[in-house]
Amino acid sequence: MLYLHIVLLFVISTQGTALAQDPYYKQYTGQYGSNSGICLFDDGRFMLYGYATAIFGSYSFENGDLLFHPDKPARFDVFAHHNKSIGDSCRINFTGFDNGETFIRFGNDHIYRVFNEDANCFDAPFVYEMPGIPANFTFYHSSEQYDEPGKNGKPVHLWKYSNDKGYNDFFLVYNPPREEYENFKATLSETGSSKVLKISVNGREESFRKPKTDEEENSQWDEILEWRSQYDRTHKDTILANRHYKTFIPDLTHYNYNASFNLYTGKDAAANEAYFRNDPYNDDRYLRIYVKLQPQRRERLSLSKDEITASAIFYTVCGEGSERSYHYNGYREYEEEKNNNPD
Repeated sequence: MLYLHIVLLFVISTQGTALAQDPYYKQYTGQYGSNSGICLFDDGRFMLYGYATAIFGSYSFENGDLLFHPDKPARFDVFAHHNKSIGDSCRINFTGFDNGETFIRFGNDHIYRVFNEDANCFDAPFVYEMPGIPANFTFYHSSEQYDEPGKNGKPVHLWKYSNDKGYNDFFLVYNPPREEYENFKATLSETGSSKVLKISVNGREESFRKPKTDEEENSQWDEILEWRSQYDRTHKDTILANRHYKTFIPDLTHYNYNASFNLYTGKDAAANEAYFRNDPYNDDRYLRIYVKLQPQRRERLSLSKDEITASAIFYTVCGEGSERSYHYNGYREYEEEKNNNPD
């Protein structure tokens, strides 16, 4: 069974443009498969899914084939927030950086590895705090998969962001290159009274049958439409996260908005304080708004080892040396928080 392991919540990218509804697409609309499969929507969008995973994109027709173009996430996503509680210091959350070889540079400082070489035993969240507010920061990543090689060795890519608005609280996301984001194609045939969609991904093929009856298909279609709705809501220029950088897609009618702090506060925040003392990571009472920043510069280059400092932002290992491994300490402050002080 073909499982494409992309967690829906963490695919933070730019959604492709949906095609207008068209009768030609409408005749193929529906779910193909069961526990895993592919869903075709009547606006030219699709969802390829497996266990607790989903990939969205657009599809078109050419010479009897269906051509699929997954929504490829940007290599890096940066979301920023003005956090008045930490003043002229900076707090940075790193998500997904344990999935590849990545580097970062603050202003004109040294280039640091995000994680040490041979890092393991990852225990998120990974939150870095530093004095001062960088005027800009630059990411580098190197990968041999699904990217064209650079001039000398591994392809290294540079993404530079300007912090001209003086943000001091960041939610950083690294989306590593993956096979699942490559384009693929499919053929549609009829076997008896059933329609069968056969997809081909990098030489592997798998067939998915469309349910024979509307009743069989409709049993899951409402849930599928909710998955798509959730995906569409996450692919915006802002995200909402609590102080521990857990993201949420809440019903904002249950919140009050504080423009001064750019913060949503749950209307029942005080009543639920005791409950979330035991589960601070999932505390959705105070949600900060992080706005998406656009890269100032992107390019391919070759990064030599001499340019990289020996230290890393995070050090984490199992076994010998584990006593020096990074551990998030943000939960320690929770007992001292007051009802109206989310920071």
